[in-house]
Amino acid sequence: MTQPAVSAVQEFATGFLRTAIHPYGPGYVWIRRPGDDRPVPLSAPDAPVRAALTALRPAGLRLALPEAVGDALHYQVPGPVPVAKLCVSRDVSLLPGLVAGALSGTGAALRLLHTAVPASLAVSGPPGPARLASWMHEGTGPRAAPAFHTIVRRQLGTARWNLVREWCHALATDLSGGVFLHGAPSLGSVVVGDAPDGGCLLSGEDVARGPADFDFGWLLGEFVEWRMTLLRRTPGLDLDPDDFHTALDALAHGYGAPADPVAAGRAAVLRVFTHAHDFAAYMGWHPELLEYIVKIAELIDDEGAQALP
Repeated sequence: MTQPAVSAVQEFATGFLRTAIHPYGPGYVWIRRPGDDRPVPLSAPDAPVRAALTALRPAGLRLALPEAVGDALHYQVPGPVPVAKLCVSRDVSLLPGLVAGALSGTGAALRLLHTAVPASLAVSGPPGPARLASWMHEGTGPRAAPAFHTIVRRQLGTARWNLVREWCHALATDLSGGVFLHGAPSLGSVVVGDAPDGGCLLSGEDVARGPADFDFGWLLGEFVEWRMTLLRRTPGLDLDPDDFHTALDALAHGYGAPADPVAAGRAAVLRVFTHAHDFAAYMGWHPELLEYIVKIAELIDDEGAQALP
């Protein structure tokens, strides 16, 4: 893929990841580069994984795979706006039917990944919990990571803290019964197209092996955060609860009932906790992190059951 000649229409960045979106051909190219504080480089899928993912034909969605260009990953996608935009504001391009189609397709695609791709193609557990576990052990990192570590550890208490570390350790070491995972599905990686079945899911960057319902639960953690934003009613944010329910219902419909609700719930807890860490480390301190600590404690106590649809 050649470098796009047209200037970016959107750019956003943290210390972990920088993204620029350029018009390219009939669609767009999303260019992801490591942020200044990212501890590991970005990596494209190896040839066997790429071949396995390319061969999949999930209903209602395309898996968009990256090409490595220098230190960056390039994804060809149909549009410039991820579904995650709805978590912070309305967007006229994110029509309910398009969002529902993309998320229903995402659910179906995750289910297909778990059943149609050999688990042996992935050799490690999911990267998010591994990153969280490293920070919980070391207590270090950029920006507000050390301060957040001190505060959250004190507020959660020893029992909750150790329980989360056990969940992370199991995901990193107990791989024998795991399935092939997307590894880090995100509302920020779901892009709608111009038809309900024209969306795509950025894939291949974080492939892993683990419990079959991890991917689903990880995405549910983002819905927990979306619900928190809705309930907060921050002045200036124009959010529609109907967008939330449309998206969640579509994802659940496409994926189906999780075989292991406990595994899905724990994954949701880890997603919320990891995102809180990532914000502290790669963006900086924000008072809402204190609200996150309260929610994380609640989630740990019911093993993420409140996140399940």
